[in-house]
Amino acid sequence: MKTTFSTKNGSVVTIEIDEDNYTATVLDQAGTLIGAIECRLIEDPRAPDGYCLKMTNAFLEGGNRKYLHQGIGTRCIELLREETGFPICVAKHDGLTQADGSHLTGDAPAFADKLERLRLVFRR
Repeated sequence: MKTTFSTKNGSVVTIEIDEDNYTATVLDQAGTLIGAIECRLIEDPRAPDGYCLKMTNAFLEGGNRKYLHQGIGTRCIELLREETGFPICVAKHDGLTQADGSHLTGDAPAFADKLERLRLVFRR
């Protein structure tokens, strides 16, 4: 699935959702990669059907970071939930790389906190 999104500052980006690989890829109008949010399907007894998508990597710093804090990451999470039908979870931030390779660095801990406040993700 591919859609366009207007950012808070008026830029337009393309968000591509890969339902098979649980990834949201973001491109600028020229088709240059801005970044991606990657998830993996895991078992979680707290999820309604026993499975959730765990956010393992979130990188949207392309374009000299001008696309950060523009609502793109939040929209990616919304679309991943809608397109896959799975809830999304994030690891508790402890500064360490998890066994599955996921870890929160840079702006990601604050991003995960915001998503949790919006009830778009849950902590595991």
